[in-house]
Amino acid sequence: MKFLHPSPVLVLTALLLTGNGVEAQPVSPLDAARAALNANDLAKAEVLLVPLTAADAKDAAAFFTLGQLRERQRNLKDAAIAYEQATQLDATKPEYFSALGIALSQRMGELNFMQQAMVSGKLKKAFEKSVALDPRHVPGLIGLTRFYSNAPEIAGGSLTKAAEFAERVKQLVPFLGEMELGMIAARDDKFADALGHFEAAVRLQPDHTGAQIFCGRMLAKLKRTDEARTRFEAALKLNPKSEDATKALAELNQPAEGPR
Repeated sequence: MKFLHPSPVLVLTALLLTGNGVEAQPVSPLDAARAALNANDLAKAEVLLVPLTAADAKDAAAFFTLGQLRERQRNLKDAAIAYEQATQLDATKPEYFSALGIALSQRMGELNFMQQAMVSGKLKKAFEKSVALDPRHVPGLIGLTRFYSNAPEIAGGSLTKAAEFAERVKQLVPFLGEMELGMIAARDDKFADALGHFEAAVRLQPDHTGAQIFCGRMLAKLKRTDEARTRFEAALKLNPKSEDATKALAELNQPAEGPR
């Protein structure tokens, strides 16, 4: 009689079930904190990260994870502090610097004018550092795109420079690049150009709710009301809970006020 040898997968499964297999490697506290964060168990992540980010701690990755936790907790001030500590402990990771820049940019609404001016320069340097470390680092490129797009001219803002960085984004991730170029054109009141970019984005990702909404907004600006309505309805079909699409459609359907 010919005997069949069990497959390696079955052997491994049997060993694991009987407890005689190779023991699993212990999970590090940092990995456990990351897993808790991914599972949205913020309390557990907090407990695990406290000893890893004490005053004398030197683990940059732990501080980076703490920054992610603080962002999830909507504590942007402490998120920025944690990310900055990560960059100081390890200045070789572009994602640490872009995360710092993003956290600082998200804080702008919490600050007064003078504080905004100080933070603006800091976030710009963070994004610049991330791109210097990796010229293909998309979050850093988008960060610089939006800095130059949103900053006033007196603070270094420039739609021309913003478009240059957006074109670099487009070379790496065409959809994101088209979206950034569309927003830049819209900011410059070039609504037809903006529409072209947003339509290109929709062709790349037809099921993206935001891209459909941006197309609708530009069509509304161009007084192409029926086409705008079609776009907003398409967005709601993709995401019936989209508040932006619902609001835009309601505004579009609101009858214009006649002369008084």
